[in-house]
Amino acid sequence: MTAMFQFSDSIKLIKNIKTTGTIAPSSKVLIKHLLRPIDFESTRCIVELGPGNGCVTAALLGRMHPECQLICLELNDEFAAQLGNIVDPRLHVYNACATSIRKILDENKLDLVDHVVSSLPLSIIDDATVNQILATVRANLRPGGGFQQFQYSLANYGDMKPLFSNVKLRFTLRNMPPAFVYDCVK
Repeated sequence: MTAMFQFSDSIKLIKNIKTTGTIAPSSKVLIKHLLRPIDFESTRCIVELGPGNGCVTAALLGRMHPECQLICLELNDEFAAQLGNIVDPRLHVYNACATSIRKILDENKLDLVDHVVSSLPLSIIDDATVNQILATVRANLRPGGGFQQFQYSLANYGDMKPLFSNVKLRFTLRNMPPAFVYDCVK
């Protein structure tokens, strides 16, 4: 990734901060923390919420099994179009909100997913919508499935505990800004 690409992505992120919640693309270290719990050999369906410029998407595609499907839901038109330029038959990009998971899984004749990976800025989304997103994620995860979410604060940590059987927390300083990673298991 060139410095110019990173700079232009940062400009897009800042211009859309109300939906992106960030000022810079996720670092390689943050992505490593986010994807650590995923067993890529056995995983066959992943949903990514808020993929933005696709840095997590690219890492997922680089590690996924050839038979795994990646469903990306991106609300921002510009980012969804950018993601649509990625040529990979396992990737399905939708310009849609996170609460559309079930509808999109049905369209793809998919049942429950193995993992949901989220970069959504939950701390700047209203509580009712956050609750709806988390309930939708939980409802569409297979038993034992994982929900990986990163945030810049612990504001939503308490929201995870009642919904998931196991919630672990990691932190990395090696991101701009530093970030927490929630690793939740249904």
